[in-house]
Amino acid sequence: MGQKTFLALVMFVMAYGLAATTFTVSQIPPSCNGDESLLTFCGPYMGNIHPNPTSDCCKAATSVFDKAMATGQGIRDLCNCLRVAGPVLRFQKEKVLRLPDVCQIKLSFSMELCIEG
Repeated sequence: MGQKTFLALVMFVMAYGLAATTFTVSQIPPSCNGDESLLTFCGPYMGNIHPNPTSDCCKAATSVFDKAMATGQGIRDLCNCLRVAGPVLRFQKEKVLRLPDVCQIKLSFSMELCIEG
């Protein structure tokens, strides 16, 4: 009976992890148009499911941040995306703030803009 209980617990944890990292279109705000890769690949890190970002996360983050920094509107859109999607997807503020540093991305703006409403 102990093995069944353990197996059930493992299955629950795996299902929870999958549910926490699977996003539907309805969860991604319209302002995230073009930023979906950041949410998809970095969501497990920013949601505190993974302790460190994956290389795919850092590649996506570099692409999204570079695109955002090309225009002031891009930065506003990205920050709005993170402010709206973050609470829905249960992103941890500290992880969002640290993402550029841990992925070694130099920003022309403060990530605090993307946290504070």
